[in-house]
Amino acid sequence: MANLANQSVNPGVAAKAGLTLVRSHTTLRLDLVNGPVLANQPIGVMPPMLGAYRVLSLLARGGMGGVYLGEHETTKQRVALKLLAPRWVEHEPIVQRLLEEFEVSRRVGHAGLLQILAAERTADGTPYLVMELLDGENLGDLLDRGAIEPGAVAAIGAQIADAVAAMHEAGIVHCDLKPENVMLLYKDGLAGWPRTKVLDFGVARMAPDVTTEIAGTPGYMAPEQWRGTAEARSDVYALGCTLYQLLTGAAPFEGSIPSLMQSHCDRLPAPPSSRRAVPEMLDRMIMRMLAKDARMRPRMAEVARMLADLAYAMPPGARNDSIRLAISQ
Repeated sequence: MANLANQSVNPGVAAKAGLTLVRSHTTLRLDLVNGPVLANQPIGVMPPMLGAYRVLSLLARGGMGGVYLGEHETTKQRVALKLLAPRWVEHEPIVQRLLEEFEVSRRVGHAGLLQILAAERTADGTPYLVMELLDGENLGDLLDRGAIEPGAVAAIGAQIADAVAAMHEAGIVHCDLKPENVMLLYKDGLAGWPRTKVLDFGVARMAPDVTTEIAGTPGYMAPEQWRGTAEARSDVYALGCTLYQLLTGAAPFEGSIPSLMQSHCDRLPAPPSSRRAVPEMLDRMIMRMLAKDARMRPRMAEVARMLADLAYAMPPGARNDSIRLAISQ
């Protein structure tokens, strides 16, 4: 049986292959007009050069291509290079989506978002992005090692919310907030906790965007997102799911994609405080963020302000704190 742990797959294709989808943290892309967008394909051979950058190594691979470590020939600046896989070069909607990531970064220009320096094409027309190289670790990987301290959760959430609120001010909805799309940097951030960067604008939408595509990650999708009508407060819901998971070590809902869809649309999760001791204000805020009716959720800017207040009330203290100390002991 195929390993689905790190693949983005379409549920219909998986069903035909006799697979049961149980992963809730992989990105689902389903175009209701043009059919499935498969994302579990080879990324191609690592090129020796991309523009003025020597390609040194593969950093990561995803459904649509690879991310490589690059070094500028002249300045020796090191960057991350995101290259579209060969099979997608003729698929114009996917090419356009990659290039739009640069537009999102350029339009918003917030320090809490991954900085994309340029969007270029190779000699044969394959598009790629030149991105800042981050020194830190993925929030999803950190979560695998244990639950996160409430103060760290508040500080991480406040920084994510502040960055995504800037996207909303620019008329952009992220549509795929989750732990795997956040980096914790080896630098002090809010209230002495680690600094964050929000990544991956691959399914972001310019609002208002009328579309028939359902895009996002099933374990973090708001009810309206399952209906193909994502809006700014869909990101609030996804962040609520993320904070819930950071606090408790478990997502609000788990199961197959049909089960997740039903749960996110119809069921309320048990509050985080039912799983561990949580500050009352943080518990209430997360449950507001997880409201089924988008109109009942707070705006992202309000989330950022409230979480920042909580973070300053629960600083890491006078210790020499690092990412390691954000994990509950």
